[in-house]
Amino acid sequence: MPLAATAQPAYFPPSAYVSKIDATFDERFQSVFSSDAIRSTLSELRIGGSLYPLRDPSRALYIPVAGEFLVEGFSPLFVGQGDSQKDARENWLLAVHASFQELLHKRPFEMSDEDRRTWSVLSSRIDVAVYRNQTPIQVRQFGRINKARPYPQQIRWESGQCESIRIHQVDSPAFITFKAGQPFEAVVARDPVDFSLLRIVHIERRSMPERISATDETELLQSIGSSATLTTTGWE
Repeated sequence: MPLAATAQPAYFPPSAYVSKIDATFDERFQSVFSSDAIRSTLSELRIGGSLYPLRDPSRALYIPVAGEFLVEGFSPLFVGQGDSQKDARENWLLAVHASFQELLHKRPFEMSDEDRRTWSVLSSRIDVAVYRNQTPIQVRQFGRINKARPYPQQIRWESGQCESIRIHQVDSPAFITFKAGQPFEAVVARDPVDFSLLRIVHIERRSMPERISATDETELLQSIGSSATLTTTGWE
């Protein structure tokens, strides 16, 4: 007589729960993380118009049970939080981006102990020299169209320097209508190494500047005054 298999309720182990307080880095949980983590590799960090080259590819883990995104060399200082890998990765990227930009232009004596620790982590993983050399410098400049045949071909900056310009280098559709002699104000992206013109990010027409009359200039200078008219005083 064949034996009938009795149905037994399926057994599922309880879902793993990980406290966010340092549990991610506790060796007791490594086996759980190894089975549940979603792995990826980062060779560069890109957010908005910023690109951060890494010195070496870094392994990344998204741990669904903890909702955390960890990156080799950056964590535990930087840990992304999110309900999905995409959200946690973006949260991590924003934190790295904000800290890097805040510390990039600080001199060592301007950094606190915490700043120096953070910068040590960031600069050990991000190639700062390559970042500086490939990130355009943006400056505000005034100039005028020097040649237009029939479209703008050359710019003369207020310093007297002339530079050739091509239409596709300017992020403004109206630029093609600028005529010779047209003065303008622009935000210019320049190469950080040789300062050559890369792009004109923003440009606006400006009226022709005019010098005030000699009489008005004299009256203006008199209204401003000079150090000769200042009274002597103490420190208090």
